[in-house]
Amino acid sequence: MRMSIRFSPLNCKLIARRCLVFFACLLGISLAASAADKSEVSGALTLNGKDVELRHVYVWAEEEGFYKPEDPTWKILFVGREVSPRDLGDPIWDSAWVEIGITKSSETSDGPELQIYSQSIKKSADDPGNLSGGTYPMFEIEGLGTDLVTGRIYHEEPQEFFDDTYQYDFTFTASLSDPNAITGKPLPPDGGEPGLAYLKWVEVIRSGDVDALKKIVPPDLVEQIESASAEELKEQLGFLQATTPDKVKILSGSIDGDLAILQIEATVDNQSGNAEVELTRKDGIWMPTKLSM
Repeated sequence: MRMSIRFSPLNCKLIARRCLVFFACLLGISLAASAADKSEVSGALTLNGKDVELRHVYVWAEEEGFYKPEDPTWKILFVGREVSPRDLGDPIWDSAWVEIGITKSSETSDGPELQIYSQSIKKSADDPGNLSGGTYPMFEIEGLGTDLVTGRIYHEEPQEFFDDTYQYDFTFTASLSDPNAITGKPLPPDGGEPGLAYLKWVEVIRSGDVDALKKIVPPDLVEQIESASAEELKEQLGFLQATTPDKVKILSGSIDGDLAILQIEATVDNQSGNAEVELTRKDGIWMPTKLSM
């Protein structure tokens, strides 16, 4: 099972999902968002009588089907801000959104046909929860399985979900996004400067040496470390150690400006497997912001 974990300074948040995400909020790093090649959406989410504008739409293919692994399966996300393709599928805390899961399967029909299998709605950036389930929307979609998807997803009538009432009607065009796309130019076999930085990060985190940690992080994080109480530092270090592999072997990597991606072999509790690390350079220092295992 994969876990997705995000945290802000001295305030950890955990949620089960598809990958392990960490450090970006702690470091105050704003990861650059890049829009899909073509993305247009009209319509809005009406929630408890108020319109919520979701100006961006993304479509991507899932690695495995919902009913059967071989079933073609996609996610469609309507969201209030731009999202980097590499972050699709990760939790979004700072915006409202509607996410639809759709698959082509014969699980509930005589032959393969498109059908919606999930619906989730995040009401706002200020609300930590989301509405999941309920009556699935109507849809008219063309192009799934190609590079350009068009369609309409809508509820004809307002829907009630416990204390909330909602309705949406989106017409959209979206280029297919690839969360696993390789970015930039290849790094040397050892991962170059980002690779060395990540190996040092693993060494320091595993050691629990706070003084050594302050030498490999940006100045603003040094200030946070020095202002934290002993109890808070112990909690944060324990969290970092729990989300850092015991051993790492760099396999390959790529770099695009201040973003680097490393393909690694990670060992956790004497079990090894391939993983991917995303690092961002801030104040000249490479820091891990995402680990997918």
